[in-house]
Amino acid sequence: MSGNSGAGGRIMLMVVLSGVCISIIGVMYKIGATCTPAVDTFQVMVVAMGVGFVYSVVRLFRRPDWRRGLIGSRAGRAWVAGLINGAGQMLTAWLIIVAFQHKLPLTPVWCAMALSFVVVILYSRVVWSEKLDGAKWLSIAAAVGCVIVSSLASPSGDATEAAASSVGSVGDGGLLLAGLLVAIILCNSSSQVCMKDLGMQLSDGQTLMDRHRELFLVLMYGILTAGTVVFCVARGLPMTATSLALGLVAAAGSIAGVLLLTACVSAPAAVVFTLNGVAGILSASLISVLALGEPATAQWAATLTLAAAAIVLGSGIVRTQVTSDP
Repeated sequence: MSGNSGAGGRIMLMVVLSGVCISIIGVMYKIGATCTPAVDTFQVMVVAMGVGFVYSVVRLFRRPDWRRGLIGSRAGRAWVAGLINGAGQMLTAWLIIVAFQHKLPLTPVWCAMALSFVVVILYSRVVWSEKLDGAKWLSIAAAVGCVIVSSLASPSGDATEAAASSVGSVGDGGLLLAGLLVAIILCNSSSQVCMKDLGMQLSDGQTLMDRHRELFLVLMYGILTAGTVVFCVARGLPMTATSLALGLVAAAGSIAGVLLLTACVSAPAAVVFTLNGVAGILSASLISVLALGEPATAQWAATLTLAAAAIVLGSGIVRTQVTSDP
């Protein structure tokens, strides 16, 4: 019993650390947008994803069974998951750029990314029959409330008018920004669903994620690297010392965060993706206020309160009767 408790505690710690590490990526994007001259998000990404790609390739070929990882039993599922993951992350990055162009603060953007875990939890409930007790449902509700409250943050008046001008009114502009957040949720959740599926499929006593983790990461980082290189070349975005520095920090956060998360995806999604997403919200929100100068409003405090509630309820500290299967 104590062994299971210790293992659960280690998984919780790894998941929370993963959320903190992944939030560093968004912080680097936001810092780049506030630099003078501004550093485009793709200028940061091209460095971060390139480093991630090289690191993943090295990891892949250092495995004694790397050939089996590429073409072994059920490797095709890992190829499909990696390609979907890379494409989803590329779309997510483009949507983040659009959000920053409309002067949307970091907190609601990162909260939208974090809300993806609700999609994965519901998917796991339907497809993998993962049970949810009352505390887990309350955790989901608190996390959704956290994202909704955070996403009520408005961009500057000039930015709102700019967004509205393309569709006719300020109200439509707000609808456009809400649509961006929903699109970010859906695109980002596609990668987490792929991770969860690989973590639940077994082959010769191993999960497909354990067997094909490096292939999955190579495909993800490869697509992101190719996409960002094409984008930067097409727009004539040069490599600068600032983009290199921001990209290297983002790469460290990305690699550490993804490795930690993929090591935990076999655990219940209601715990893993709730804690991961909300830990990212907490760290990004704190950094946005303490380091980036975003205001610490009552709305911001409500966001952190709901995030903390989601972490406590989703961690398993509070337990209630598990819901029965229909």
